[in-house]
Amino acid sequence: MKKTMVASAVLFILPFASATDLADPGQIKPLKEFAPPKPITPTLAQGYMIENQFDRVDRMQYFSVTNPINNGIAPLKISSGFYGKNFYNSLLSGVREAKYYGMVNVNFSKANNYKDAKGKLSGWGYERFNQAVVLGWLPNEYNEYRFSFLHDDIDDDEQPQHQIDALNTERHITRLNARFGLEDLSNTLSSEFSYRHVERRADNYSLRRSSPQTYVQLERELFDFSVKHDVDLGKFHNMLGVSYQRDEHNGKRYLHTPSRDILNGYRFADINVDRTRLFDNLTYTFNEQHKLGLGLSYEYHHARADKFNAYIPNPNPKMAGASFANARQLWQYYFGQDFKGKVDQNGFSAELKYDFTPTELQQYNLSLAHIERIGDNIERFNSLAAIVVRPNGEIANQQPANAVVGNPFLKPEEHNYVKFDFDLKNEFYKGYLNSIAGNGWNIGGSVMYDDVKNLIILDRARGQSGTINSTGGVIARNVDAKLITAKLHTNYNFLQHWAMGVKGFYHYGKNDSDNRPLYQIRPFELNANLDYKNYFAYGSYNLGIAARYIAKQNKGDFDRTSGLGIDNREAAKSFTVADLYAGINFKDQFGIRFGVNNLFNRQYAEFISGDHVMALAPNTVYAPGRTYWLSLHATF
Repeated sequence: MKKTMVASAVLFILPFASATDLADPGQIKPLKEFAPPKPITPTLAQGYMIENQFDRVDRMQYFSVTNPINNGIAPLKISSGFYGKNFYNSLLSGVREAKYYGMVNVNFSKANNYKDAKGKLSGWGYERFNQAVVLGWLPNEYNEYRFSFLHDDIDDDEQPQHQIDALNTERHITRLNARFGLEDLSNTLSSEFSYRHVERRADNYSLRRSSPQTYVQLERELFDFSVKHDVDLGKFHNMLGVSYQRDEHNGKRYLHTPSRDILNGYRFADINVDRTRLFDNLTYTFNEQHKLGLGLSYEYHHARADKFNAYIPNPNPKMAGASFANARQLWQYYFGQDFKGKVDQNGFSAELKYDFTPTELQQYNLSLAHIERIGDNIERFNSLAAIVVRPNGEIANQQPANAVVGNPFLKPEEHNYVKFDFDLKNEFYKGYLNSIAGNGWNIGGSVMYDDVKNLIILDRARGQSGTINSTGGVIARNVDAKLITAKLHTNYNFLQHWAMGVKGFYHYGKNDSDNRPLYQIRPFELNANLDYKNYFAYGSYNLGIAARYIAKQNKGDFDRTSGLGIDNREAAKSFTVADLYAGINFKDQFGIRFGVNNLFNRQYAEFISGDHVMALAPNTVYAPGRTYWLSLHATF
């Protein structure tokens, strides 16, 4: 029963469990995403650590004997801890009965300024208050209904890498799920409705001193509905579905003055996007060892910019009759095409996947795919620049390099990739630090080669292919590119109480059209953990050490005269950082987790820059120096 409830909570922001959705365009993400941090879902809340976009060590994945206290369901769970000068607290209450379940979570984060290894203050910090509710009803084995709600409020999110801070980000996420049919998907209809509302305000004066003072106000509403039917037909399994999304996105920029606030541009000129997707997955199981799947997907986007031609008056008396450039004028200025207010695009995707499972201890997968991704709102409809249009139509570009202009004329990306995955283990391995009657081992990984036509990138206007402008502002354009990713992990349990894990990551990205590296490509990374677990009269304890090595990134987009220039050479240096950590579990009721991050006080910066705001020329922000932390966990 607990397993079912945990799964429901994990799926708080996801649909019900379903067959693999092959050929899903959503699996392809932009080269660099800019967005607030991911919501804190109930199953993450009790073991959560303070999020820091300038320190990407995934410490929540470290082994701890306190995990059983944080996981599972109980009338009350408490987690409270400090991480250097930062604090995190969470309360969770859950119940599970035969025909219903429920979960409520409240958590609060207070991130304060920290010093790097050389003692310099970073200028970082935020406050975050998060609440979540999950309610489920199972009247019988053929039906399940679930309601989920999450509210996430982030205040004073300081951005030392950029010239503007995210003063407030508030998200409301509501989701309704229904299942009609058995949970094994043998003949099951699943539906989902979700509503997401996001409001965000960013400025350059509330948390710092800057002039002129400006702010951006963003609002976005997304309505999603999907329905799909799974059915077994002998050795075939088919999943047929349709989804629809309504996306309403508006963003305004203002000049803040003592007398009044002056609208001087639309970041998003009242964008309305209707996305419709039809998809089908057909799987044939030859026998226990061999399975073949085919996925097909068709996606249609109808997008409008309702304020693309809005008149934005310039009140400066020295420029009588002038106006600030609207979205239509910006797109004409940068791309030489007249936008008529709407654009329609479609994409077709297909994926073929072969699964080979010779034994229950071995699994191999091979995928061949053609995936088409239509650009997102930032890539297509961003429209901010300091451009004034005089009454005679003359253009005055006041800050050319600071413009950020999306491209509504972009072609969809076409990804043509081959991917191989494998996972092997011996008969003793049941999980990390969990082996029976002998030393257990597990090894797995994946490699993918992706030949991309019309990859969407951000670049600077230099009159190259895709733009008629050469003023150096940021634009979006299509290029052909190659992407390679490889991942390898291995775990080894030995001497009953010991385990060692190693993970390696390799990424490669090249812009073939311009014969230069792509930006924000993750450098080679190697992570290693050594853990010890044992028992005592009142419970269990663990000790661990972790090391993370990042290689120097020699291939980057460092020069804004030839590329975007988002990569930073100072952050491209290699480094090795080590952590110590430990935990004590008192009979699965009370626990203590503690450790030291950056044990040797190394000065390092992440090559992948901060992404809470759209910082395209980021300053280098170093990670925290040596940091002591401790958290308490309890279940009642």
